[in-house]
Amino acid sequence: MSTAATISVPQTLSLLDGSFSRLAQGVAENRYALWLGSGISFGRVDGLSNVISRVIEHLRTRVVPGHPTCKFTIALEAILNLASLTADERTRIDLSRPFSLWPDAEAITRRLVNQYSRLLQIRVHGEDPDYLLWEAIDIVRTFADPSIEPDVEHFCIAILVMEGLTSDIASANWDGLIEKATNILADKATMLVVCVRPDELQQQPGKAHLFKFHGCAVKAAADQPRYRPYLTARVSQINRWIQDYPAMANRLVSLIASKPTLMIGLSGQDANIQSIFSEAESTVRWPWPGERPSLVFSTSEVGVDQSALLENVYRDAYTGAGREAIESSATFPAFGKPLLLALVLHVLATKLNTLLERVLSATHDDGERKKLKEGIAALRDKIGEGADADRFKFILSFIEKVGRTMGLFRTGQVPTLPTRYLPITSSSVQELDADFAVQTSGLSEAAVAVAVLGLLAKSGVVNVNITDSTAFGAGVLEIESPVAHGKVFFAANGNAALRLRNNGFVNDSADTILIHSLEIIQPQTRSPRSAPGRTGKSGLREVSISGLIADTKTSDDLVQRFRREVGV
Repeated sequence: MSTAATISVPQTLSLLDGSFSRLAQGVAENRYALWLGSGISFGRVDGLSNVISRVIEHLRTRVVPGHPTCKFTIALEAILNLASLTADERTRIDLSRPFSLWPDAEAITRRLVNQYSRLLQIRVHGEDPDYLLWEAIDIVRTFADPSIEPDVEHFCIAILVMEGLTSDIASANWDGLIEKATNILADKATMLVVCVRPDELQQQPGKAHLFKFHGCAVKAAADQPRYRPYLTARVSQINRWIQDYPAMANRLVSLIASKPTLMIGLSGQDANIQSIFSEAESTVRWPWPGERPSLVFSTSEVGVDQSALLENVYRDAYTGAGREAIESSATFPAFGKPLLLALVLHVLATKLNTLLERVLSATHDDGERKKLKEGIAALRDKIGEGADADRFKFILSFIEKVGRTMGLFRTGQVPTLPTRYLPITSSSVQELDADFAVQTSGLSEAAVAVAVLGLLAKSGVVNVNITDSTAFGAGVLEIESPVAHGKVFFAANGNAALRLRNNGFVNDSADTILIHSLEIIQPQTRSPRSAPGRTGKSGLREVSISGLIADTKTSDDLVQRFRREVGV
């Protein structure tokens, strides 16, 4: 069986379709707050194991042999005592060799991982209280190095922010990779309000608030006097955190009480996290069973710290048979990369489904709309099948392709930067009906077109392929049948279609299919009575989705009329 570490993106999509469908819908509706920990940056910045090794090695290289009063010797001895070394392990310590070469280095590190805040509490005589964090770990170089690039998780979170699907993020991480990913995708447009100090809670909102409740190495590097004191790591800081930072604590308590939590890469072991969850639930308690799970962990199994949080959230319900059901609902068996990749694909498909509902509710009944949504799911799954071979390469390609597709659809041109992400909408799914810009955007009709193409792909009669190339003349999709093929472009309106022509993306001689959301401004000669699948067409073929919707009542009619119009 798959574990949280080995699960694939398609398998994760199946969970979001099935037992975790309420979580997926909640994310699409911007109902969940993301709580993030070091797990989402694993591989980009040092995890706790490397941090601990770095501290020990820093002290080891400064020990003065034969001087028992050496301040570095005393600090190192305190750390080794914290690791509860056996007598045999002590005999194998060789201070002349790097810590990584000690026979028991791995065992020592493993014991200290869950005691990192106690380790960092150890004082080096004559040095600042945060010496081990600031100097030994070298937090600025380790966590604020501008050459460190965002990973899959950071880009996925940035996409969710830009799509309006996560407006509240609490992070215990010191690095600035979420901010960097968002700046890259948004081309430095203000999306995130980063809150570390109390006065920053009063800033005008962007698309999302990022509450860095343990401080920020990037801000500390830029302005040490103002931000270094907010770097939280020592057990004394964690224990008095609520008293020292009441404004941030109150905001997070309010967040926990008002939004369910999706926790990714965060163990929840720190006392301040446990305390604010307990405080929130003493004010407003989440019911069990409720409309959706109130606390979900990205993990294979519930550990001691997660169990404590669940007990704080559900109180009396977390006993007996209820305990097993609660833990099942709270354990999403996928770590950050597959979970966030699958969430992005799933919630974007949910947006398309919602847009489809808007335009078809008056003309096609529930059953027919449900069939069309199966087409959207089919294309989503087809995309997801390619996600696991190289997840980082996949997300970069996905960002570029979505940006290119939306740019061509709206304006007939591609973004000037390949990393510029253009969201489908900046509204969550329940806000779409109130978003007047969406009503005339052509997006709803484009969603129907995607559904039709998905049903064609699912049928196997027509191949619908995601275009690998982002070269100038490449379509956003390609259609191939036994009688014809064509590059596919979408146009939101007549202006976009005209610009696609003027900019050279489509022309009358190329095998191209131009899908208009609305009416086709320039009349085209078509053969609506041609037999589908037998008489192919070459050159430019154009079809109006709004026209097909008006003339059909069933999904089968839509698909067959589409095939006739484009000659496949």
